[in-house]
Parts: sequence; C-alpha cells; structure tokens
Amino acid sequence: MRAQRLVGDRVELRRHAPENYRLYGKWYGDPEIWHLTSWTPAPLSQSSVKRLFEDREHSPTDDSFAIHVRDDADPIGIISLMNISEANASAELSIIVGHPEDRHHGYGAEAIAVLLDYAFEERGLNRVGLSVFEFNEDAIAAYTKLGFQEEGRLRRALRRDDAFHDAILMSVLREEWEGS
Repeated sequence: MRAQRLVGDRVELRRHAPENYRLYGKWYGDPEIWHLTSWTPAPLSQSSVKRLFEDREHSPTDDSFAIHVRDDADPIGIISLMNISEANASAELSIIVGHPEDRHHGYGAEAIAVLLDYAFEERGLNRVGLSVFEFNEDAIAAYTKLGFQEEGRLRRALRRDDAFHDAILMSVLREEWEGS
C-alpha cells in the first residue's frame, strides 16, 4: 500500500534513508524551524530525531517521505501523513523545508500537492488536516492557495517568546482537491 517514490514536476518524494537522519536532526534542532512548526517545548536532539524516524518507518499510522528536488541525492525537506485513520479516511499533514535557501521556490507547495494526490487517490483518504501557528503567515498563504480551509482555532494554545498564540486548524477534503 505504501508507495516508495512519488514524482512531481520539480520534486520527488522518497522513503527515508537512515543516512539522512543526521541532516533531519539538524533541521529539527534548528530554532527557526522549531519556532515555526513544532509543538515540542524545545528543538529536538539528534537521538530523538533518529528515534522519531525509525518509529515512523514502522508505524501503521504514519506515511512519511523525504522531499528531493528531482534527481538530486540530498533531501531538502520532510513531508508526512500522520495519525492516519483508515476508519475515518483521514490524516494530518506535516511538512518542513530544511534549508532557508530552499524555501520560497514552491518546492514545499508542490510536495504537498504530490502528497495530496497520493493521499486521496492511492490511500483513499477523504480528509487531510493540519495545524499551523498564526504567526507562520507564509505557510498559511501556501495552504490556502492549495485549497485548505480554516476549520477553527486552538486559542492561545502555543507559547512562544513569552506570549501565547493561536494554532489554526485547516483541512482539505477529497472532493475539494479533485475539483481544484
């Protein structure tokens, strides 16, 4: 059921290679990425990241890929369907683009589009949701452009820089994606 490789115009999604876990550790340990994307109280350690991806590879409820620019050996990010519920035909999306120089080129948006095609067509899902912090305006704009709609908010659910912030809940449904 799990695809090994998903290909878009400029990006391809590949299964994780253990030799990339060290690079993932740098990304998940990066204070900026942590600030923008993580619910954890602090950036993750290398050993925590290694364990996370080892667990993801064996998890029946996670389906995770490395994002590569087509034909490049080194990944530029990570994208995952998490908390997959076959009973409810739903999952949560998670994405990071690791290096600042790889951001704002549309790679993340294309990776999401490729993953949504897979989620709805091959995995048979009906809904893909996500949470995004209210101050991550670039991500909110990208998700909206891809057809995600705001469902609600977790008010003041996240503490950053001694202030509380909302987490915005967004989702896209199969019929919305297919109709776009």
